[in-house]
Amino acid sequence: MRRADGDLANKRLAAIVALALTGGVFLAILAPALPGTWGLAGGPPLQAAATLGAVLLLGSFAAVLAKRIGRSGKAGFHAHVWLASLGAALVFAHAAGNLGRPPATLLLLLLALIGLGVWSRTAGARLMAGTFGQKRGAFRQADPAARARIGAVIQAKQAILAALDASAEEGTFSLGPRHWATAPRAAFAYARLAAEEERLTGARTALPPAQARWRLLHRLLAWAFVAGLVAHIVIVMLFAGYVADGRPIYWLHFAAWDF
Repeated sequence: MRRADGDLANKRLAAIVALALTGGVFLAILAPALPGTWGLAGGPPLQAAATLGAVLLLGSFAAVLAKRIGRSGKAGFHAHVWLASLGAALVFAHAAGNLGRPPATLLLLLLALIGLGVWSRTAGARLMAGTFGQKRGAFRQADPAARARIGAVIQAKQAILAALDASAEEGTFSLGPRHWATAPRAAFAYARLAAEEERLTGARTALPPAQARWRLLHRLLAWAFVAGLVAHIVIVMLFAGYVADGRPIYWLHFAAWDF
């Protein structure tokens, strides 16, 4: 896939991910050789790696919202790839020695996110280009009733848009966090109309399921990972007694509560 100006080439994307994961594996192999608790997941080096990795991964999660707040989408994507790759390497190094414990599920979610993200930029992008190249909608007979309803939906969207962003154009406008925070009712109404317009135009029905749903799956996996990561941090740092289960608590923590 040819790279447009400012885009991240697929080969470079694959190299970044591969090098990051290789670095994570190398650190995971090296860690057990450290003396005492330093080679354990909660020891100072690996706990620090996990902390930095979590910060990078949360930063990667936030970077994809760059376009939604008026920043460069390409710069946000670059940051997303770099932060996710480095964060994944550090988290993998931290967790590799405890793959039999429940938090290892987070690694599976992370690998699924990485795999789906790489697929979307490589094979998925080629499939999408082929689907758009067919232009199926151009050969479909227009339904007068549907066209009238679509027109009414667009007019309703334009009316609501005045309350969300008076300077925006309906054809290119996209809801962002700022709109949901400042005018939640208008944002909800606009999102509902946009979903109805999508249904009337058949925008998603013309796409194969993998192309139509991969982005939703990616978001669900991301939210599940963030929720699991936050839960893991809270339990390890505040409920250290529960995690230790009678063993010595050797990691830095704030409280040793138990259930």
